[in-house]
Amino acid sequence: MSRFKILKVDHYDPEILGKKNRILMTIYGIIPMLFITAFNLADMAFVDGDLKFLISIPVLILFAVLLLRKIKKNNNLDTIGEIEITQSGLKKKVGDSILIYNFHSVKELTLTKHMPATSMKESKSGYFSYILKIESTDGNEESLVISDRSIDYNHKLSVLDTVKTLKKIVPFSVQINI
Repeated sequence: MSRFKILKVDHYDPEILGKKNRILMTIYGIIPMLFITAFNLADMAFVDGDLKFLISIPVLILFAVLLLRKIKKNNNLDTIGEIEITQSGLKKKVGDSILIYNFHSVKELTLTKHMPATSMKESKSGYFSYILKIESTDGNEESLVISDRSIDYNHKLSVLDTVKTLKKIVPFSVQINI
């Protein structure tokens, strides 16, 4: 069906990192509303326009620096391999090694949101990356951080759409935690 990048995350628990980034993006969304409210309240309190302007410059610079840092973090994730999702199985390529998961040997597949996207260009579903957890029938479990956009098909397919399609055709449990 499609291929996706496997990303390297320099953190012991990618889920915690994803939660921190989602909280930061929420804060980034709230800061402009609070800034506009404070600016309007200062206007109602008859604060001088020059003073409002001087106070607003450091706040806007801080907001811009934090947001640019977040965008840079998303762009600095390294690709260590790729995973191909087909109708018969999953094919994982990391470096020189290739591992094939046949769907008869997979017990459960779970897709969880990871890092929010900073622009619509990066993501179709609102998230830059997802955590794909593969649980085998023999008890092995593997978690991979994969990108939202596919490598093939000119980046038009998202991993969420692919897993939703996969959910309809595979005999095992597929969970989508979004």
